[in-house]
Amino acid sequence: MMNLKVTAAVAMFLFVPALVLAGGDKTYKHASQYQVATLDQTLRVVTGADVTVANTRTDAKLAGGGQGIHLLYTDQGNYRVEAPVNKGRSFAAAMLVGMANENRPAWQQEQAPTIHNKWFLDGVQPGTKVLFAAECARPNKKHPYETVRCNFYLPDPDSTNHEYETIGDFTPYQVSDGSNIQKTANTLCGTGKLNPATEAQLCGQAPAAPSSAPATVPPAVNAK
Repeated sequence: MMNLKVTAAVAMFLFVPALVLAGGDKTYKHASQYQVATLDQTLRVVTGADVTVANTRTDAKLAGGGQGIHLLYTDQGNYRVEAPVNKGRSFAAAMLVGMANENRPAWQQEQAPTIHNKWFLDGVQPGTKVLFAAECARPNKKHPYETVRCNFYLPDPDSTNHEYETIGDFTPYQVSDGSNIQKTANTLCGTGKLNPATEAQLCGQAPAAPSSAPATVPPAVNAK
């Protein structure tokens, strides 16, 4: 019996360091999918159904309600990243509102708020490079440039393995620039329907200089 206890103790002694070593190799789950974007801007959007966790009264006043929206720019298109949802508080709020709605008529039913956390992107300056991974829905084959929903994974700058998980969407750029310039230029250039200044900008032609009629020279009079 003693031998069994000793053997078990030795096995546990060997097993614990193995767990520690395994834990030391843990890193960001989606590291192989990370790509680089530029933070274009951060917005505070008031939807009426979203709120952000505030730790103080001043914090709550400055937040102004709503949720944080972060716009990330890439060469492929723009990503709109929402601040992470506080699932525990959102679930609790849904439970409380649901119970209260049981005693309300249909026209007085209320919607539970979705509660968002503050996070590191709230303090990042526009123009800063941001690392993220995105898993987005496949676009419609007939409308490949429509916005699609995404799940986002951003590495926590204060951790070596924790990722923030949140949602948002992606709007791809069109293959062409999507502008109305070129087609309009093909239609109107050289027709004389544009004013000279616009013709010069749009069609690459200098506006025609106004023609001036040569001065009329009176016929010479023979002096007698």
